[in-house]
Amino acid sequence: MDINLQILSAEESWEHQVSVYKNYHQKYAQFYSPDKFFYHPYLQSKFSEPGLSPNELKNIKGYFVSKIYDEKKLEQGKQFISQQVVSFIEEKNNRLQELPITHPDILTIKLSGAMSGGFYDAAKHSIIISPQCVSPNFMPLLLVHEFTHICVDNEIQKRKLPHLAKERIVSRICSEILEFDDHNSVGDKSLDKFLSKENLSSDFLGTLNSIADYLNINQTQAQMHTSRTKQTPRHC
Repeated sequence: MDINLQILSAEESWEHQVSVYKNYHQKYAQFYSPDKFFYHPYLQSKFSEPGLSPNELKNIKGYFVSKIYDEKKLEQGKQFISQQVVSFIEEKNNRLQELPITHPDILTIKLSGAMSGGFYDAAKHSIIISPQCVSPNFMPLLLVHEFTHICVDNEIQKRKLPHLAKERIVSRICSEILEFDDHNSVGDKSLDKFLSKENLSSDFLGTLNSIADYLNINQTQAQMHTSRTKQTPRHC
């Protein structure tokens, strides 16, 4: 697998930051507090509120471009990834190839001046990471976590598994197959009974099917319970 490193411009980084802001309030605010998505005090205070107007975003952009975006730090991040992280990703990719999942020929890592951690695009086999808000020790783990998302995404989407299931599956792959502590506190831990090293290694797709069946049964039972509690009591 070839790994392509790119540095995003100030404009591209801002577009990414706005995309993170919108996706946070549309999809992830129910799972994460703002400090998990916006690692700069100014951005955290501004982006904690949904529905900012174009004029408000324009004012924030001015501060972002002049005070936050730092091309020098992005160059340093690129050098660090090239020298110390690429080999780690390649090593873990060799282990992922044991599973019946997607194995990209090219992985693109885009270094962004946004202050919002790491994000993956499964369709483009790319990761956007903000090196200035990720510690050197954690950066290799975060990149492999996001890369694992890319590799398993097709199978996750086939089974329409929810966000918390997806996060737990990826974390358990990282810990059981790739053998490092993922530090991911988000995820449905009730699924751990399915996600042993033996199950993941010997029957990965069957394990995902079992999880999908388990979640569907739980959802059906929850809907039936809700329906019963909403029924109007009969009086004799």
